[in-house]
Amino acid sequence: MPLTLLADCGITRILTHGGAAGTPIEDNLEHLSRLVEYAGDRLTILPGGGISTANRDTVAAALGVSELHGTKIVPLEV
Repeated sequence: MPLTLLADCGITRILTHGGAAGTPIEDNLEHLSRLVEYAGDRLTILPGGGISTANRDTVAAALGVSELHGTKIVPLEV
């Protein structure tokens, strides 16, 4: 699988939405979960795209990850 090849090349982290652009991140949780499981401790799967303060905790819990990527992931106080 390509993930194994990437790990063998020294890649340690992959940023992915887990699905087609424009789809809600929640629609991709099943695929992302499979990626996280397959990657194991060889790679960090970094979910991103559509992650916000409203869904970050749900996404992290569903995937069992401690890292997420997003531009609206922390509340901004004005």
